[in-house]
Amino acid sequence: MVSSSLYNSGTGMQSPHCVHTVAIGRTGAAYVEALLRTGEIEDLLAEDARATCAILLVDIGQQDMQIAIDYANSFKKRLQSRGVEADRFNFQAIALDVPERDEFFEGLNRTREFLKLEYPRYYWNPNFESYVSHTYEMPPAGSHFPRLVAKGIYANAYYAGDRPMEKALDSFVETVEKATLPSMILVPFSLAGGTGSGMVVDLARHLSNIKLGRRIPVIGVGQLSHSGDDESVQNSAGQYCALNEIDCMLDDDKNNGVITVWGDLYKSPFTGGFFVVNPEHSWQRLSSYTETGEKEVRQGFRQMVANRFVADSFMRFAMLDYGRVLFRALRPAGFTGAPHETLSSKSRNWTLFDVAKLTHPGVQVLPGEAQSRWQSVLAQWIDFIPDHSGLRDGFQTDYAEVHIHASRDMGFENIDKGIKELISSTYLLEGDSTYQSYNHEFFDALTSYANIIMPGVAKTDLEAFWASQKNYDTLDWESKLHEHAWLVDIGPMLSEPAIRFEGMAGECIWGCACWVVVSYDEIRGDKLPPANRKIILEEGIAAMTKTLVNTPGGQPNKAAKQHA
Repeated sequence: MVSSSLYNSGTGMQSPHCVHTVAIGRTGAAYVEALLRTGEIEDLLAEDARATCAILLVDIGQQDMQIAIDYANSFKKRLQSRGVEADRFNFQAIALDVPERDEFFEGLNRTREFLKLEYPRYYWNPNFESYVSHTYEMPPAGSHFPRLVAKGIYANAYYAGDRPMEKALDSFVETVEKATLPSMILVPFSLAGGTGSGMVVDLARHLSNIKLGRRIPVIGVGQLSHSGDDESVQNSAGQYCALNEIDCMLDDDKNNGVITVWGDLYKSPFTGGFFVVNPEHSWQRLSSYTETGEKEVRQGFRQMVANRFVADSFMRFAMLDYGRVLFRALRPAGFTGAPHETLSSKSRNWTLFDVAKLTHPGVQVLPGEAQSRWQSVLAQWIDFIPDHSGLRDGFQTDYAEVHIHASRDMGFENIDKGIKELISSTYLLEGDSTYQSYNHEFFDALTSYANIIMPGVAKTDLEAFWASQKNYDTLDWESKLHEHAWLVDIGPMLSEPAIRFEGMAGECIWGCACWVVVSYDEIRGDKLPPANRKIILEEGIAAMTKTLVNTPGGQPNKAAKQHA
C-alpha cells in the first residue's frame, strides 16, 4: 500500500487530517454543534484507528453550552456503537465561573509573576497595576462581559487557584498528540463579542506557543457581526480593537515590531493562518423576505438560523474529504507549515470566508415553481455577492476558491458560470490569477449556497473595520480600555497612540513609557497596505532570489543581476 503524504509531495496521495477545535463563547458553541453534526468526523474516527478528535468549548457560564453538550453526548453513544475507543474522542465544556471580587483582583495583581514564569525575559514593569479598574462591578454569568474583563476571567482560570483552563488545555493537547494522522486545530469565536475575542488572544498563545510548541497548525476562525445582530454586537467597538490586535499578529512586520520590544511571548499564535468569516449574505438572504410573526420572536429566530447556517457551512467545508480540502485551502495563503510553501503576505495575511446563500426554503421561491423562476432567483442572489461580501470596493486578489452546494436540479453549470464571471470581473487581478470551483450536491433540495474563499485580505478591506472604528471613536478613555485585550497586561492599549513616542501605537494604561513598534497610522488605517498581495509576494520573492551565483556557463545569471 502506498503511504500518504502530509504535503502531497512524494506519493501524490494526501493524508486525511484530524480536525480539532477550541471554541469560545456563544459563537464558538455554534461551530462545535456544526462540527458534531457532520458525518465525516464520525466516519473518520470509526474507519481510521489513527484518528482522534479533541473539542474544547469555553464560555463564561453555561447558558449557551447545553445544545453542544447534548450533541457531544449523542456523538459519544454513536461512536461507542461503532466500536470507537472512548479515549479517541475528548469533549470538554468549560463553563468559567465569575470569580468573587477579591479573588478576581488578587489574580490580576499577580499578572507579573505569572508572565515571568511563562517567559523568563518578561520585563518586570515597576508601574504595574491591575488592568481592570478596582471600581469595576462584576456582572453575573450570562451578562455581556467587555473584552478586558473576559481576558481577566480567563487569566484567573489559567494561572490561579485550581487552574481549570490549564488542565483543560493539557487534556485537549494529550488527545491531539495521540493521533498518528496529521492534525489541524480550529479556533472559532466572534470578533464582535466580548468573551470570545477577549479570551482568544491568550488562549491561542497558551495552546500554540506553550502547549504545542508551534508544531501543529492553529487556525483562527473569527466571525464578523452582521447587520441583524443586537446593537451591542453589531460593528462593536470591541470588534475594531480585535481586528487591530489580530492584524498585529498576522502581519509579520507588525508582529516583529511587537516582539522586538516585548519578546517572543507575543509571537502570532495563529500558525495555520486566519479565516475572517462573513455572515452578512446569509443574514440578508434569510431576512429580506420574512416579515410575518411577532417582531422580537422573528428577530431572535433569524439571528439563530443565520448564525448556525454560517457555522454549519464553515465546518462542513472544514471536514470535506476528511480535512484535505481545508489543508489545501491553506496553501494559497502560505499557511500549510511546509517550508517550500511558506511566503508571507504580511498586512494581507487574512483569508475571507464568505458564505453566500442563494436560496432558502420557503423564501421568495417555492417547490414546484417553474425552473425559470428558480434560475432568476439564483441569478439575483449571485449578483448580490459584492453588496454583502463585507469587502470594500476595489479589493482584488490573485486567487479565489468557490465551493458550490446545491441540489442537482438547480443546475450547477449555471450557478458556477454566474459566480465565476462575477468573482473574476470584481475581485481577481487581470492576468496571472487563479479561480478554482468545486460542486457539492446538497441534501436540501431547496437550499443552495457558495463558500467563497479569497486570501490576500487586509483589515482595511473589511467594511466592518471602518464601521467599528466609528463606534470606538465615540467612547471615553475608560470605555475604550474595556474593549482591549492583547498586550494590556504589560501596559499598552494598542488601538491608541503612544504617549511618549510620536507616531507609534500603544498608549500606556499606567501613564508610563509603554509602546509598540507599529505605526499608529497603520493601526487606524490612515496608511493603507499595498494594493494587493501580489505586490507583497513579488517583493518577497525578489528578496529571496537576490544572488550573484554564476550559471554553469560561467556568466552571472541575467535575472540574478537584475534582482541584485
